Amino acid sequence: MSENTTTEAFADGTPFMHLFGKPARTKILSVFVAERGRDLSKSEIAHQAGIARSTVYDHLDELSRLGVIKHTRDTRSGHSERYQLNEESRISEFLYKLEGVTLQKLLELDEEDKD
Repeated sequence: MSENTTTEAFADGTPFMHLFGKPARTKILSVFVAERGRDLSKSEIAHQAGIARSTVYDHLDELSRLGVIKHTRDTRSGHSERYQLNEESRISEFLYKLEGVTLQKLLELDEEDKD
């Protein structure tokens, strides 16, 4: 007799999966880290991340709820909504540092490959 059970992989419920989740969310986070301190519209985020604007909509609320990004301007001012990396968030601080450390390691590996 075969059992029809669904098992969730351990990683599925981890904080990293909640933060990074899908490849699109990782691309969005990458844009915010790269454009640190700059207000971005949904269209700019989508363009730089190489994803559909509708996909950006799918992720901004959760990233805002986590405190990673913040809403900086809304349509009441007559302009498009804008968002930026929340510099006061510890998560954002660590993302920025993680990017730097990763870049440094990639450069080191590139140098080793040239030798």
